[in-house]
Amino acid sequence: METLQGDYGLYGGAIIICFLAGLIPLINTEIYLVTASTVLVTSPAQLPVIVLLGAASQMVAKVLLYFTAAGALRLPTGRYQAKIDKARERIEKWRDKPKWILFVSATLGLPPFYVISLLAGALGIRLPTFCAIGLLGRVLRFGVIVAIPWL
Repeated sequence: METLQGDYGLYGGAIIICFLAGLIPLINTEIYLVTASTVLVTSPAQLPVIVLLGAASQMVAKVLLYFTAAGALRLPTGRYQAKIDKARERIEKWRDKPKWILFVSATLGLPPFYVISLLAGALGIRLPTFCAIGLLGRVLRFGVIVAIPWL
């Protein structure tokens, strides 16, 4: 993390890490943001910036997942398609409530926002709706996470 911060600074590091974490579930955005907000942030005025950059970067990654599930992009291998199709069948019962599920997932992380991003594309939720609700949820989630150490 120190090398990344040295090369790209606090804000560039937040963009890169949060984007990658949006695509690779093994990278944890929350751990990065807590670490950055306690170790690297020198002023509380920087907190809203890293929250917004982190949320926006995550949403760019989630839009890529959305387009993949919608069929506009293809995964390098077809191994995920069966999982998407199976999840699509299960989620059909929630078709009346996708906005609430999307908001809860983006805010609380349950169900995982990675999966919900794929399902949003597969179910045809409008992209502006997906982006607006997802961004709001991510900003709220990340805002609370970076604020706690400063309280």
